[in-house]
Amino acid sequence: MNRFSRRRHQLKGRVAAIASDRLNAEDLMSATRPLERAGFGVAVVSGGDTMLTAKSDRSDDVQLLAASTIGDMDFDRYCALILPGGVDVISESARLVADRFLEAGKPIIAMSDGVKLLAAAANSPDAADAPAAISMRGQLFAARGETAVEDASELFAEGLAA
Repeated sequence: MNRFSRRRHQLKGRVAAIASDRLNAEDLMSATRPLERAGFGVAVVSGGDTMLTAKSDRSDDVQLLAASTIGDMDFDRYCALILPGGVDVISESARLVADRFLEAGKPIIAMSDGVKLLAAAANSPDAADAPAAISMRGQLFAARGETAVEDASELFAEGLAA
């Protein structure tokens, strides 16, 4: 092997991130970074369009290309799900995806309005007002506090890698 070639690392799994044009880019990045460090790939799955414009906290637009739409999504390909802020625009189709992941016992992390959607799907209304929540091993855990999203994202990645 020459010294400039890279070794490809085997992915531990693929995680789907449901997205719409109102996607909160900060939520997505908070969830994605620890997952990628832990060896997981993240694919954006959209409610319809394959080219999306996400919003950042700095009001910058971020262009994203979706790997597939929800209608074309291969559920068996993904080991976990991310519901970032902005899924309220596509709440019906995002709810169907969340229901399917919950039924299969696959982990889900939700932030912002994605938490309301996950809490409703998991029948846990007490978690709906949390900034972040994780569904893992049949239980829903709400994360609260100033660093809730970052803390939940790190724990989610650690739990998935375990």
